[in-house]
Amino acid sequence: MSWFDAVPQFLLAVVLLFIPGLAVGFAARLGAPRAVAAAPGVSVSVIGVAAIAAPFLGVSWSVLPVVAVTIGMAVVAFGASVLLRKRAKPVELAGEDRPRYWIVASLAAAAVAAFLIGRRLLNAIGSPESFSQTFDNVFHLNAVRYILDTGSGSSLTLNAMTGAGSYPAAWHDVVSLLVSAGGGEITSSVNAVNIVVAALVWPLGCIYLAQTIWGRRPAVSITAGVLSAAFGAFPISLLDFGVLYPNFLALALLPLVLALGVDALGLSAVSHGSRIMSLLLLLAVLPGMALAHPSAAMAWLALMLPPAFYVYVRVFAKTLRSRRGKGRVAASAALVLAFVAAVVLIRLLWDVVRPPAEAAFWPPVETTGQAIGELIASSAIGRPVAWAVMALTLLGIYATIRSGRKVWLLGTYLVAAALFVVVSSFPADDFRLSLTGIWYNDPPRLAALLPLVTIPLACRGAVEVWCWLSSALALAAGYLNKRRPGRTFEGATTRNRLRPAVLFTAAGIVMIVALAAATQRGNVSQAQASMAGSYRLSEDSPLVSTDELALIKRLPGEVPKDALMVGNPWNGSSLAYAFADRKLVQLHILSAVPQGAAPLLNGPVPSKDDPAVCPTVDSLKIEYILDFGHREVHGRDSGYKGLDALIAAGLATLEDSQGEAKLYRLDLCPAP
Repeated sequence: MSWFDAVPQFLLAVVLLFIPGLAVGFAARLGAPRAVAAAPGVSVSVIGVAAIAAPFLGVSWSVLPVVAVTIGMAVVAFGASVLLRKRAKPVELAGEDRPRYWIVASLAAAAVAAFLIGRRLLNAIGSPESFSQTFDNVFHLNAVRYILDTGSGSSLTLNAMTGAGSYPAAWHDVVSLLVSAGGGEITSSVNAVNIVVAALVWPLGCIYLAQTIWGRRPAVSITAGVLSAAFGAFPISLLDFGVLYPNFLALALLPLVLALGVDALGLSAVSHGSRIMSLLLLLAVLPGMALAHPSAAMAWLALMLPPAFYVYVRVFAKTLRSRRGKGRVAASAALVLAFVAAVVLIRLLWDVVRPPAEAAFWPPVETTGQAIGELIASSAIGRPVAWAVMALTLLGIYATIRSGRKVWLLGTYLVAAALFVVVSSFPADDFRLSLTGIWYNDPPRLAALLPLVTIPLACRGAVEVWCWLSSALALAAGYLNKRRPGRTFEGATTRNRLRPAVLFTAAGIVMIVALAAATQRGNVSQAQASMAGSYRLSEDSPLVSTDELALIKRLPGEVPKDALMVGNPWNGSSLAYAFADRKLVQLHILSAVPQGAAPLLNGPVPSKDDPAVCPTVDSLKIEYILDFGHREVHGRDSGYKGLDALIAAGLATLEDSQGEAKLYRLDLCPAP
């Protein structure tokens, strides 16, 4: 299958991620640009909520519940827009270009970003059917199959596949819809969704965030678009490390959600009219991000603390100035109580929304000095220094401090910086666990958060350079005009005059080319190379080799659909479920083992027709052993020697083999 053959899947992925949100956005009369920017966040909320609601209504998971929830949300959105009819027309700040210019610039920025990111991912993945040869992919691919089998994509029930509790399922819901509606393979659907999220959803969010902070000038939009493709830490790293697909989707939505939070606080550089509508839109996208991965919602909460505190102090100061006597005391007391309540609520959420402590076992990986250096150089973790991004970020910080505008953005940057430095370099103690345990104490997860807070500052620096370049061209044009009286820069009536817009556009073209060339080297190239290694199928791939995959593909003709196999999940055998729709006892590496099945996996070898084992074998319909040996995804040997012993004891018959991969029929217990 070629990438051209996968175009229908890409188009359908775009439909799933944009159309529900666009329907709600247009019903709310947000205006086309804002509706497009918010569409992915609303769509993921629609899909995630529909998946939870469907089982309660007795409806199988399909596009139908999504359509129903979309209609419901659109009706609510339209009602809200009618009640807020007095919503003001967007007010542009002084110096901004006419709407048609910033819209064109936004489209161009999104197109450039889609090209830069898309080509990286297409080259790294290799082909539509390729899949990540990493630990967590066993769960993610099998979870998609589990949704298709059970007809339920609810986040409340998905983790029943492993014998555990709830699990955020929004990413799996989107992929499963694409598989069922598009008829493609799970792997190609995974890649289509991920590429659309990385190349469209993420850049649109970054552009919208930059516009929210700095305004709608074309320079802001275009530099934000190029910079969204300038980091190895995101989006590429989370499609390589782990793989952390749910976290990847949630972080791709985070720029949009952060921008909506800023707008709801009244800090946006562009007025969208009613702040109540902004708040309602924020409430519409938060569930989708949380159902993709709750850690992103907690990251949003942390990043919103500086702007929220800035607004709080401003309101408090205004209250003290404008009120007198008892009125000032009452208002001040109410604000203090609100502050205390917010601190208590955040503290409760910080303790509740986190994985178990035993799951947050990742150690620090470097010294504090190294972590700070990587933070400044945009080179986390262990990647080459991103010189252009670093220079623009430092310039953006300087320009922000000098201007005194949007200084709360520096606080947001420092929050993300502090979390990264702590998780990467602090001792593995209770302080580190309490602060970064939400992200499993996992440095790559918080490294992936850094581009989000770096892009707005680097964008500010890039706009400064753009303006300097425009001024330099203007000076050069002025010099030429003196030498050539027939050509003037401003105020001329000749047909050959040089307009400021022409020079600004010329500066923009130079800036785009230079910025793209400077940011698409070492850091991003290394991330692509690492990802490419994770997606390559070979004779010794860490999870599933070419021989093992060939055997898996033959299983539908050899193993009945209702039969169960046993195997070592660490060696990739569990992916027979995702690839061939044939189940094993454990569908994930960390799945619970059914009671009574442990002797088959770990020994001791049961006797033939063993009454302690055979009732379990019969009830579960365990009929086969899928033996992929002891080459495991992490290079270790996790045991499962009971399978070797069963084969050695003659309690299994070879049915098929491909190289070292073998399928055995279990002869332990007679058929009932």
